[in-house]
Amino acid sequence: MQLNGRTLFSGFILLVALWALYATKDWAFNTALYPRVVGVPLILLAGAEFYLSLRGREAAVGGRAMDVQISATTEPAVAMRRTITTMGWLLGFFAGIWLLGFPLAIPVFVFTYLKFQGRESWFISIALAAAAWAGFYGLFVRLLHLPFGEGMLLGFIR
Repeated sequence: MQLNGRTLFSGFILLVALWALYATKDWAFNTALYPRVVGVPLILLAGAEFYLSLRGREAAVGGRAMDVQISATTEPAVAMRRTITTMGWLLGFFAGIWLLGFPLAIPVFVFTYLKFQGRESWFISIALAAAAWAGFYGLFVRLLHLPFGEGMLLGFIR
């Protein structure tokens, strides 16, 4: 039995996930859905990690340490440009959520990304944006009845 940082951390995460599951026992189904959907797999994974770290299983010696490596064949300037582009799209999506709200930001983001970054045809871009909106709206709004606030821009208009 080994008690090290790995064991303590996985044990802590396991306890937090168990507490989250216990704390939601009296909540309404819709309210408790997200913490439970996240908590159950987290309990399983943290429990497995805790068990393995207690048994003293170590990573294979001699293998490469986990490190961020963009690509062995991509030039650093190209990799940096791609990273900045990706971060720009993510920040644009967050801005769209803030300005328009989730239900409108999703199809707008999917359409603009496919049309301008992916260079897809108008038909594909519109069809996949409509499918993304229908999937999101059907699952979260119609089926789960989750309320989404309107964006700041729509709040100013009304």
